[in-house]
Amino acid sequence: MKRRDFLKTTVLGGAALAVPQWCKAKEARPGQPNIVLVMADDLGTEGLGCYGGLDYQTPNLDALAREGVRFSHCYSQPLCTPSRVQIMTGRYNQRNYTMFGYLDPREITFANVLRQRGYRTCIAGKWQLSGDAATVDGFGFDELCLWNMHAYHGGDDTPDAKEPKTARQRYQAPVLYENGRWRAYGPDRYGPDVCCDFINRFIEKNRSTPFLVYYPMILTHAPFVPTPQSADQSEEDSKKNFVDMVEYMDALVGRIVAHLEKLGLRDNTLLLFTGDNGTHRKLVSRTAHGTVRGGKGDMTDAGTHVPLVAHWPGRTPRGVVCDDLIDFSDFLPTLCEAAGAPLPRNRALDGHSFLPQLRGDRGTPREWIFCHFVSKNPNEPTREYVREKRWKLYGDGTLFDLGRDPLERQPLPMPLNGTAAAAKRRLERAFAEVKTG
Repeated sequence: MKRRDFLKTTVLGGAALAVPQWCKAKEARPGQPNIVLVMADDLGTEGLGCYGGLDYQTPNLDALAREGVRFSHCYSQPLCTPSRVQIMTGRYNQRNYTMFGYLDPREITFANVLRQRGYRTCIAGKWQLSGDAATVDGFGFDELCLWNMHAYHGGDDTPDAKEPKTARQRYQAPVLYENGRWRAYGPDRYGPDVCCDFINRFIEKNRSTPFLVYYPMILTHAPFVPTPQSADQSEEDSKKNFVDMVEYMDALVGRIVAHLEKLGLRDNTLLLFTGDNGTHRKLVSRTAHGTVRGGKGDMTDAGTHVPLVAHWPGRTPRGVVCDDLIDFSDFLPTLCEAAGAPLPRNRALDGHSFLPQLRGDRGTPREWIFCHFVSKNPNEPTREYVREKRWKLYGDGTLFDLGRDPLERQPLPMPLNGTAAAAKRRLERAFAEVKTG
């Protein structure tokens, strides 16, 4: 079946299920926090000063880490679409990943759940999950300002179906899809600024009701080009421009925080920051722990170890580093628990809420995490692993000791014995649990 035919069939078959019927919409409750979830594009932990990065100035995110909780073991999927599918639905990719650049409309997202609980919801930034305004609304978002929209019905004549030829422009003179209509901005506008301004207007407009802002940022993805704050607008050096892009990303987070403070909303807002996968492979960064080459697309830590910083004034303890394992399926149950919203029913969920850890409590830490990854390249086989902090077992039976070999240069030789053999047995049981769950 061709991609377009598949999309039309799935949309028509799933449209009735896009808006969940498992719970009636409820009025917002007093005390529900506002939630802002920011996700940078292609940014590993080496990009932030609070994780030991030496090449980038990230004062706003570093301040949030000092004042809140920084997680040292958060893991995404190795690539953008798989991460977006997992973080929004709380489900491993083996359950709901269909193809690159697509999210099945029958899925239920954290925005669906929170909107049912009385939240106003907004998404701005990078979409890359196909569809149109009705699709995004079906995933629970009241307002949208998105780059990388691809309509399901590419041949239709409706205004929100035709993608402009310039729709790939994301930085200077961006073309964005705002609340069901394409908008082409002039060369004096910068796409990340437009999205940030959209979010701040949404926050101000909805300041009297609980809101969810999901901000999958356009930055820091290639092409590596100057930002409005770059000293040299003609600079072609990828690393220099990437440094500027990381620092501009940090400044945008600072603008949202400042706006929340200006409106008197900061104390009742849970802010989370993460990245969708590792940094681009061409980039090498200095850190306090050594030199790190980006690993986007790889199953190693360079491709999946991402920052996670959380700050909720008065609720998160100050300056805590949490070593618990977190993966992207954990965000949906965490946001649901924070909002006092029920989890979606009649579907398997894989996430564990880490809200207790945000509050400084022990919670129920994961013993392991699972990754099912379908590459964008159709010639590459599906890859899977289960891992603890130290030990990592792939689906083909290879085991790595990440404590001694973090770059996974050499799997442990067989036969295994001692702690390695015990670790493999534990992880094999975890594999079996995932497959039968």
